[in-house]
Parts: sequence; structure tokens; C-alpha cells
Amino acid sequence: VIEALAQECASTAMCFKMHLEALNPLAHLATPNQAERFLRPIAQGQLFMSVAANEPATGRPMQSLARPVEGGFLVDKAEKAFVTSSRNSHLFQFTANHEPEAASPTAFVVERDKMECTVQGEWDGLGMRGNDSCHVTFSGTIPSANVVGELGGMAQIRRFHLPFVFLTYAAVYLGIAEGAFEEAKRHVTARTFSPLGRSLAQVETIQRYFGEMKVSIDRTRALVYAAAGLADRGAINDLTSFQSASVAADETALEVTHTAMIVGGGTSYAKRNSLERYLRDARAGVVMVPQDDVVKLTLGRTVLGV
Repeated sequence: VIEALAQECASTAMCFKMHLEALNPLAHLATPNQAERFLRPIAQGQLFMSVAANEPATGRPMQSLARPVEGGFLVDKAEKAFVTSSRNSHLFQFTANHEPEAASPTAFVVERDKMECTVQGEWDGLGMRGNDSCHVTFSGTIPSANVVGELGGMAQIRRFHLPFVFLTYAAVYLGIAEGAFEEAKRHVTARTFSPLGRSLAQVETIQRYFGEMKVSIDRTRALVYAAAGLADRGAINDLTSFQSASVAADETALEVTHTAMIVGGGTSYAKRNSLERYLRDARAGVVMVPQDDVVKLTLGRTVLGV
């Protein structure tokens, strides 16, 4: 579904991806109470969820603290960065330490209407311009009933959660590549190359470009779908296939949107079709957490056993 959405609008796909990413730990670990209060209304389309986990770059471990108090956990001005759908989410998967020196953070469900959630500024990104990915400051008390799993349980959650994170990122950027490819195909088949009086699609250079884009997309789709198959079978202990799929999709989106812009020519640069938007949206992949450089480093260390 994310892949199909991204073929038309990467912002819509990313908002839905982050909704599913926020929902995933809860879907695995919800108590009966949480299932009734959150999962059922989410499934009925009544509640929308997003992730509030990343923090402004400080070079330090997680600073957000949810201090135990009677009946829950007190949060005082915990700032989270790049919270997708920051103004539109009813619920947040909020991550914080339950004590200052916690070995692993805790996952909570934050209900927007029961805490002070202050959105800072306006989202003005190069691409993904529909995401509303702003900083949000959280203050108030999270009820004890809103802990997802156990205190300090993010280390356990990551074991089943990270494959899902990588796969859903891969779906977004694979979809961007496929959408740009189809938009470029519509463009070249509809336009005439004036010096030759024939369709752009009949120009050999254009044909070669489309052959190259086709190979890149097919190769990456096969990798992403193979990783998805591993997840379906529960083979998630080895992250390398999921990491490879995510990085490959990011790089394919960059490659295909660049080539699509070339075959689209000045019309694409002038925003007369959507190729310029695909080009900008594709550039988010390499820098979104976890950044591709970090993932490649992790992959290299894994395969080398260091």
C-alpha cells in the first residue's frame, strides 16, 4: 500500500508509513485495554498515529525523561524532532527514558488531547512538502496504562520493529522511482522531437535511458520483495536483507528521478509535470534516520564480523 501511494504522492505515503511505524509496537504488544482504546478505533479509521522518537541533534544519548509519578509518568518539555503529521496525529508513539540512566528507553502512547503537545514552527522542506514534519514539545502526565510493553522495553521492541521500519522506508522510495518512471514515460510518448518530427520515445538515447531505469527498478523491487518475504516468514533476526533493501530503494529513487528529469528536459524543470516533485522527494531518503551512511557502515561491520 505504501509503495502504491508513493507512486502518486510520496508525502501521503510517508505519512501513512509513519502511522504504521508508530502503530507496529502497539499492534504486537497491546494490552486488552490498549486494544480497545487504541487499536480498535485506529482500525476503524477514527485515530491517526505518528512517531515521536527522534530528538534534536545534541551528540548525546536520549534526553527525554518520563519520570514515574503516582498513576503515570511525568514529562516536562521533552522535545522531539521531525515528527511527521505533527499537527494532525491523534496519537504518538513517544519514546523516553523512565529513569536518567536507563539502559533502554520505554515506548509510550501519548494522546494528544490529554497532554500539552506544542508544535514548533512550520515544515518547509526541500521535498516531502506535505509531511508537516515539525518539532513537537511534550509536557504532562502519561498514564501507566499507556506504556507499550515493559519499562525499558525498546531494546526488545527493536528486534521485531527495525525490519518493519526498513521495509516501509524501502516501499516509499521504490514507489517514488516507479512513479517517476511512469511520469517520464507519459511525457516522452506524448511529445514530438521537432528536428526529427517523431516521438521522443523513438529517440535511441531516450530508449537507452528507459532501459537503464527499468533494470534499476526491477532489481530493487526484487530485493525489497524478497526482504518482505523474509518478514512474512518471521525470518527477522538478521537485519542485513532489510537494510540492503532500504538503501537500495533510496539509491534507486535518486538514480531514476535524475534520469527521468533528463529525459523530461526543460518541461520537467519548469514544473509542467510532476517529475520535479519526485526528484525533490527522492532526496529525503539518504538523510532520514537511520541515514544511509550509518546503515552501510553497520552492514559492513556485520558482514566483516567486526
